[in-house]
Amino acid sequence: MKKVYLAGLSSEYAGDWKERIKKVSGFEFHDWEFDSDQASPDTFFPDDLKAITEADILIANPGTTPCEGTWIEVGYFLALNTEHPGETCKNLIIIWDKQRQDWSLDFVQKAGIIVASIKEAIKELERKR
Repeated sequence: MKKVYLAGLSSEYAGDWKERIKKVSGFEFHDWEFDSDQASPDTFFPDDLKAITEADILIANPGTTPCEGTWIEVGYFLALNTEHPGETCKNLIIIWDKQRQDWSLDFVQKAGIIVASIKEAIKELERKR
């Protein structure tokens, strides 16, 4: 069973996006909010990186606000799942909200698959079963 790491905004700020994706059958999901020890950075950061290392697919939802942690997770996954700098990762799905400023979109598109909605992210994930 393929493992999927869900990176991005917490449910408090972004609603049920992770719960909707977790309904896709045939995958094992890691949701940092619940599956990593959130007691302190000394526990959750290593837990998150271990889960990213074990993931086959990463879905990131940076939302429309600054989401620095998401970009650390994306970069780490990208480094683990490509051989050469500048290579695009076919197992990295980034939800790019239309309300998000697009000044960095050209750069981010080089990293992985960019989708405009959770619904599109689910379709991409289903293709990877």
